[in-house]
Amino acid sequence: MATKPTAWPHTRGFEILGITYGLASSKRDLIFNPEFFEPGEIHSQITNWSQIEEIAYGTDLDAYAFFLDDRSVPFEVQANEAELFVQGDLGRVERRGRDRRWSLLGNLGLFFRYALTVQERQGIYSFHASAIYKPQEHELLVIVGKAGAGKTVYLLEALVRGYQIFSTEMTYFRLEPQGVVFYRGALMDNIRVGSFVYDFPEAAQRLGLELPQVQNPWEAKISVDLCSVMTDRAELVNPRLSFIFPRIEAGREHSIVHDVTSPRTLTRLLFESASEKIGATALLYEELPVTGLDGPPLAQARYKAVSHLVAAPHWEIKQARTVLAGPKSSMEGVE
Repeated sequence: MATKPTAWPHTRGFEILGITYGLASSKRDLIFNPEFFEPGEIHSQITNWSQIEEIAYGTDLDAYAFFLDDRSVPFEVQANEAELFVQGDLGRVERRGRDRRWSLLGNLGLFFRYALTVQERQGIYSFHASAIYKPQEHELLVIVGKAGAGKTVYLLEALVRGYQIFSTEMTYFRLEPQGVVFYRGALMDNIRVGSFVYDFPEAAQRLGLELPQVQNPWEAKISVDLCSVMTDRAELVNPRLSFIFPRIEAGREHSIVHDVTSPRTLTRLLFESASEKIGATALLYEELPVTGLDGPPLAQARYKAVSHLVAAPHWEIKQARTVLAGPKSSMEGVE
């Protein structure tokens, strides 16, 4: 492995969910490319967190990511509790990579996955889930699912019904002495144009969207800002919880709903979701395999947190259900 520089020419700092990060690089563009931290791009970190605050870089931050661009050394990733170090011909893969989501700073890339491990060490856990809020009932519907499961369908249905959006992609929580605290997640979502054109034109109207004219609406995605319909509060303490595990299929007119009655089964489903991004092997830039960042201590602590959430000592779990439905029938048997 190449020797890590004692001083880095390019640095910047961020605060996310109260946790501070330092980014340092031998190449400026690796950490200062604005497309990764500003709205408008489908690979922006704004689709992972609702707020990313720029702060001063210093030596007392919670965690650091170091990127060494050196074509003479092999690609390598090292990670521990407080540092992520990446070396290799990073400038080349940055120039050649087509899908920017799976890059160092892309919203499905390495820094995001590492930040989730840092959050867990600070007691903040995450589900791969969107979340919608019904303020009159103080109910949070957590829509748990991998890409393509149908999380966005529930967001659009929520807009039609007048509910509030709490998170579009990742749902974060912390266990406190007073109960469970959920933190508002990202309010940007990458949505297929076809979802607005064919399934939820009312949602497009409510958001005031001017949809682009594209040849195939199902192949084109747009980055949509949902801040106008977000929750009034950035944190929700002890909400009534509904966990929905969807599978949305086009053309299905009615829903098939099953209750998840076993606490052990619910714990397993939620643990798998909480582990997904951290434990999965990723292929950066479509050519660089990176193994998962999970480990026994993290996994044990995560399981304990999810088990406590399911036990619900200070809050109510209203329902936990699997749903097989079409876009227009997604709420059947849920409300």
